[in-house]
Amino acid sequence: MSFFPIGLMGKSLDAFAAAENVTADNIANVNTPGASRQIAVLDEAPAIVGSPFASTHVGGTFGDGVVLSSVQRIHQDSYDALFRGASSSQNFFTVQQQQLNAVQSSFGDPNSGVGAQFTAFQTAINQLGAQSGSGSSTSVRQNVIQQAQALTNSLNNAANSVTLQKSQAIGQAGGVVVKVNGILDQIAALNSQIRASTAVGDNPNTFADQRDNLIDQLSQYISTQTSVQPNGSTLVSVNGQALVNDTIAYHLAPPVISQNPNGTPAFVIGFAGDANPAAPQPIPLGSGQLAGYQDLYNNKLTPYGQQLDNFAQSLSSEVNRITQAGYDQNGIAGVGLFAPIVGNMPISASNIQVGITTPSQLPAALATTAAGNLVAGLNSANNTVDTSAQLDNNASLANSPPVAGLGGTLSVKVDGVVQTFAYSTLAGGNSDTIDHFITSFNSKQFGVTASFDPTGQKIVFARDPANIDLVHRAAQQAAGTPTDPTFSISDSNWAAATPSSSLIGVLGANALQNGGGAVVQNSGNAFGANDNGAANAILKLFSANVGVPAIQTTGGSAVAAAGSVTITAPAAGAYANVQVGEILTVDAGTPNQENVVVTAINTVAPGSFTATFTQVHPAGFSISSAQVQTLGQYYGNLITQVGLDGQTANAGVVSQTALASSINTARQSVDGINLDEETQNLIKYQNAYQAAARTINVLDSLLNTVINSLGQ
Repeated sequence: MSFFPIGLMGKSLDAFAAAENVTADNIANVNTPGASRQIAVLDEAPAIVGSPFASTHVGGTFGDGVVLSSVQRIHQDSYDALFRGASSSQNFFTVQQQQLNAVQSSFGDPNSGVGAQFTAFQTAINQLGAQSGSGSSTSVRQNVIQQAQALTNSLNNAANSVTLQKSQAIGQAGGVVVKVNGILDQIAALNSQIRASTAVGDNPNTFADQRDNLIDQLSQYISTQTSVQPNGSTLVSVNGQALVNDTIAYHLAPPVISQNPNGTPAFVIGFAGDANPAAPQPIPLGSGQLAGYQDLYNNKLTPYGQQLDNFAQSLSSEVNRITQAGYDQNGIAGVGLFAPIVGNMPISASNIQVGITTPSQLPAALATTAAGNLVAGLNSANNTVDTSAQLDNNASLANSPPVAGLGGTLSVKVDGVVQTFAYSTLAGGNSDTIDHFITSFNSKQFGVTASFDPTGQKIVFARDPANIDLVHRAAQQAAGTPTDPTFSISDSNWAAATPSSSLIGVLGANALQNGGGAVVQNSGNAFGANDNGAANAILKLFSANVGVPAIQTTGGSAVAAAGSVTITAPAAGAYANVQVGEILTVDAGTPNQENVVVTAINTVAPGSFTATFTQVHPAGFSISSAQVQTLGQYYGNLITQVGLDGQTANAGVVSQTALASSINTARQSVDGINLDEETQNLIKYQNAYQAAARTINVLDSLLNTVINSLGQ
């Protein structure tokens, strides 16, 4: 009997020593990332029935001590999924926050940058326009050029910054892909080790800790979902697509710029070995750093760059249309204020500069009959004309229409486009008074504006590029004629000997026709060097709705029926600036005019776009960007969006960081290592070990006494 307790205590020493080792391992790994708390599971050894030296029918059993049955890993997988989801979102917003803060800084608004320089440019144009009637000083003109240069420099800088951020997004995402592939390989290797340990009955706790820690790291870069398999390995996937299956790792390919089904550019990450590496099947990344870079490139940086280009294109198109419709100080036909840096490339935010460097060459004047001698006072001698009085049989007019009134048409030619104005001087007609004529004529937006000079009692016709509608521009585009500073007006009823027989004669402008042919109004007969009409037209532009981007073209194919229709471009590149989501005005000025929204594009020459139509349109119908907002509003919307995106990223970082921290705290409370608790366990097992050792000492002493006594 005396030897039995010694064996029993020997088991206790082994069990408590093993428990101390487990506790010591916990303490050693208190700061090891991913280490889970392990506990020694102590069980009673199988009982011995009866006495070893007596019949087994003796009542009761003898305990055979304690054994270490297993080392259990304390780990709650449900917290892992929650933490990894929050960690992925946190890293998604962190990537966006860093990049968007850089974009906002590079834009420099509202205190500097494009917005501030655009305002300064408007101020310079306003100062130029304020010089009207007295000419404009060289310094005022030079200031316009300088502010235009500052504006184009800001556009260049903003566009280059967006391009740089896009390049960095691709490069940094490529670095993340390398990290992800390395982690996937490590997880696959650990799966192999865990599976082997599980097969022989071992507890692969350390390997499991390492694998879970790697999956935690992986969740920073890409959304992860896990499923533990019966053999102990873990299936790691991203939104249903396997990343690690047993011991096989599926590597990601570096990011490429492909194209979405609707034609827009797309930052895509696919799997290595895809059959089409230039346009691989996209992996649904979910969240994490890779998804952050993808969303940043596709949904933020690319639209920012496109909108900057749209602003630059529309700014140059609209301003150049006005300066090309004017004359410089020397009476020379104006040229565009803005020009491309690379001449054979279209204007964009990164490819725009000022094309005029000499102040005298700045086109600020417009052709106007006020500057020539072809229009005379329309009043009879010593009379003042009441512009609101009926024209027919008006005695105050030098050439009043007859009582029966006049009816005819004025043909107005601007930019090579001839448009007609049907007039009637009968009571209630659109030209029964001078005021009504001016209102009706100007409402047609021919590119020439009528006004009345009360001092000279003259009608004044002036080239006005700010008063041109989409109908005119569509006709100009169809004719392929450039913007021109000249204009002409002719009357269908004109007769040299009887001015009262035509409206143009009644208005004192009979000399605008010569032998029945229209006299072109140009710098030779209608130019005033001190006129700043072009500057004032640009001022009107700043408050007018324009098409952004600047698109003026035609449809190469007909719309036979309402519905979703793909329109083929009439020439390569005709729709190069059309973008998904853009609003286009179709068939402007016709009964079938409508606005359509672009749903898809094809930039491959000759290109095409798809939109949903409600009207039928013949081939060759006009297509223009809808004039729905001012240039300032368009750019302001861009800056607002950049700011909102930045705020969203900042808020996302704060909320998701807090959430991840909270979940991790809860997770650590379950499977984390607590030094105080482990110290208590260590003392507990040490005391138990000492007690067992002391028991053995006592038993040893008893045995020595018995043996020595028996030997005497």
